[in-house]
Amino acid sequence: MAAEARAVRFQLGNIEVSGYQLTSDQDQRLLFTHRQIAEVVGKSKGTAQKFCKSNENNLPETVKAVVPDKPRPIALSSWDAAVAFWQHQAHGGNETATALVEAANSIPLETLQIKTASDIEPDNPPYPKDIEAAIAELPQTDEFPLDNQLQQLDQGLRLIAKWLEEAGLDQRAIASWKLNVLTQRFPALASAANQAQQLLVTHSVEEPSGMIASQVAEKVSEQLGRKVKAAQVNAALHELGIQEWTKPGSRERRLTEKGKAYGRALLATSKTNAWSGAQLRWFDNVVPLLCEYFAASQ
Repeated sequence: MAAEARAVRFQLGNIEVSGYQLTSDQDQRLLFTHRQIAEVVGKSKGTAQKFCKSNENNLPETVKAVVPDKPRPIALSSWDAAVAFWQHQAHGGNETATALVEAANSIPLETLQIKTASDIEPDNPPYPKDIEAAIAELPQTDEFPLDNQLQQLDQGLRLIAKWLEEAGLDQRAIASWKLNVLTQRFPALASAANQAQQLLVTHSVEEPSGMIASQVAEKVSEQLGRKVKAAQVNAALHELGIQEWTKPGSRERRLTEKGKAYGRALLATSKTNAWSGAQLRWFDNVVPLLCEYFAASQ
């Protein structure tokens, strides 16, 4: 029989964390979904899921529990798993994760001020479970938005922006996307958003947009004196650890940490269909690297 758990929230330092707590008198452990572990540090559910799976031999087993907002028992990860994931993110330079780990190491669990759903004030609603749906439900109005509407939009955009950043998009592309969403939801702010878009364009005039794979292939072909195709360039960029697939089975690529020295990701929309996503653009310094690669492989 699955255990029962209630939804709770608590503060770790200045950061609010959502989770679940077992309701048994003998067992009141704090537990978390992968989404709860990840989103508090601006990461996706899949990131935490992958981490916990690859470290399952070193982490406590998950607990099957019935929770208020799910139709069936779900697997919940332990406090140790959450802290381990935050520690991993902290090593990568995530400031929120660093603060969480410092607080977790200095605050005894038994002293946490844990609030259940019934304790939470109505004027302080929990973080939206489906942020895309929450944004879609915001009114499209010619009136200026209310403070709570702007706050809800800002929370959602910051979370999704983190995912776009993980996919390799640069900050200018993400800012442009945010302004587009703001204009769609609140046309009254269109004038200010359009002015901001112009500033983005003006600021980026002197910056190189970079080359697509076919243009890189042309330059490499000129250097080597033989034909190199765009598909070969893409395969080489994978082999060199400069780009990777966003997820298994995807046809969309993103820059690796190494790749950020050789290219950038822009938000692109197809003119012939509804596709929209990250398009990788390559700097000139990728050409000699590829020439060396193809020369060595030949």
